[in-house]
Amino acid sequence: MTSARGVMVMATLGALGACTGEAPSRTPAPSLTDGPYVSVLREAGVGEVITAAGAEPIEGNTLTIYSPTDPLRYDQGLIAKKVAIRACTARMMRFNPAAVGIYDAPNWVFPGACR
Repeated sequence: MTSARGVMVMATLGALGACTGEAPSRTPAPSLTDGPYVSVLREAGVGEVITAAGAEPIEGNTLTIYSPTDPLRYDQGLIAKKVAIRACTARMMRFNPAAVGIYDAPNWVFPGACR
């Protein structure tokens, strides 16, 4: 009888929580696969964008792109950026296309680029 009472209390509390009108927070997936590439999201990154006035800091989540089967090379930055754009979109976030990517062999890292 006690376990049934506990279930009722939990169901009531869950129903009350649903009535607050607040949308549940959605935590983005820390890693996603996109074909042969994997994207890893880390919080609180500070990166740079290049503007007419020079480099300016940006804040957001840092996205790292790598391939477990075929390591990325320096000349694959555009491929990595396209994967990063899709990865941010899949997480319901926005990728800053002006963010400067950093090649950290065998990864491409986009600090602060995903918001």
